[in-house]
Amino acid sequence: MNRVIVSGCGSTGNETGSGTPGNKEIMSDEGGQPGVSGKGFWEKLVMTELRQSNGMVAAIMPIPSSWKIQPAGSNGGPSITGPNGIKVTDYPLKSFMMNYDQSLQYAYQQGGQQMRAMPGIEQLIQQDFVPWGQSNGLQLVKYEEIPEISKLDKWYSDQLFKALPSRSDVAAFGIDWKTNDGKPYFLLMHLTVHSSESMQYWYYRTSGLEVDPAHFEAARKQYIFSLSNMRYNLEPIMVYNREEAQRVGQSWAAHNQRMAQNQANFEAQQQAFVNKSNAINDAIMSGWRERNAASDKNQEQFIDGIYERTNVIDPATGKGYKVSAGANQYWMNSNGEYIGTKLQDYNPNLDDNMNEQKWQQLKIKQ
Repeated sequence: MNRVIVSGCGSTGNETGSGTPGNKEIMSDEGGQPGVSGKGFWEKLVMTELRQSNGMVAAIMPIPSSWKIQPAGSNGGPSITGPNGIKVTDYPLKSFMMNYDQSLQYAYQQGGQQMRAMPGIEQLIQQDFVPWGQSNGLQLVKYEEIPEISKLDKWYSDQLFKALPSRSDVAAFGIDWKTNDGKPYFLLMHLTVHSSESMQYWYYRTSGLEVDPAHFEAARKQYIFSLSNMRYNLEPIMVYNREEAQRVGQSWAAHNQRMAQNQANFEAQQQAFVNKSNAINDAIMSGWRERNAASDKNQEQFIDGIYERTNVIDPATGKGYKVSAGANQYWMNSNGEYIGTKLQDYNPNLDDNMNEQKWQQLKIKQ
C-alpha cells in the first residue's frame, strides 16, 4: 500500500453538478472557502482522483481547476503547480525510533542505528526545522496546529492495521517562514507517533507551498481546504489491512515453529513492525504519480526495498515468492509456509521440531 501524506473523509460542503467523483465540480471563492467571493464571482474546484500504481482510485481531492498535479513530483520536482507561481514540493519522509529495552538499545547501537525519542513539537521545530530553514534562506515566523487536517490524518491512521498494540498520536502543523527578500513560504508537516511499552516509532512528512506574495494567503487557504477535504475509497484500505494481517500472521507462525532463537530474530520482528509503519506512509499521491514516472520493474524494486523483501524461487516448480529479507537460506513446506535462517548448515527436514513436514529449499533470486 502506498504511503499517506494527506488524509480525510470529510464533505466539501457546497457542491454543484452531478456525476462520478472523478468529474464532480465545486464552486469556491478566491479565499479557498466554498461560497460567493467578495468580488462577485466563483472559482471552480475539481474533485481530482488520486490513484495507486495499480490503477485503483485511492482518494479524491478538491483542487482549483487551474492547479495541476505533476508526475515529476516523485523525482524531486514540484507535485502541484498553478498560476501566480504556485508550486508545492513534497520532501522525503523522516523517521526515527526509540527502544526502551536496554539490551535492544545496545543491539541497535551495535548495528549502527541511532535511537531518538520524539522531543516534543517545540523542540522538534528548533532541532530539525530551524536549521533547515536557515540553510535554505528562511526565517521562522510561526507555527500552529491545523486541526482540520490533524483530525483527518488521525482518522486515516486509525483505519490501518497495527501489527503491535500501540498508541498513535497524529497531528498536522503549519509552519510559516519568510525568505531573505521578505517573501512568504508555507510548510505543512504531518506528524505521527506510535508508542508502546517497549518502543516508540515516529515520523514526519512535509510539503512546501510557494506562490507570488500577492496570492499567498488565498493559495494557503485553498491548499489547506483541499487537504482537509480528501475523500478516501475504503477498498484500498481493506486490501492493505488484509495483506498486512496475513503477512504478520505468517511471520509469527514461522517464528513459533522455530525454537527460541537469538536476539537477531527478535530484532527482525521489530524491523517488520517498522517496515509496516513506513508502508502506512507510502503516499497515495506519490503512487499514482509514479505510474507515469517509473517502470513496473523499478516500482517492484522500490516496494521490495520498503518492506525489506527478498525474491526467491522454488527450483522444483519455478514459482517465485517474496519473503522477508535478512536470511541466508529459505525453506518452504507444502502449505506455503516458509522459514528463513542465517545458519548455513540448518535443514528443517532433519529438525524433529518441524513435525516431520517436508521442506523444499528455495533459491534466492539475484
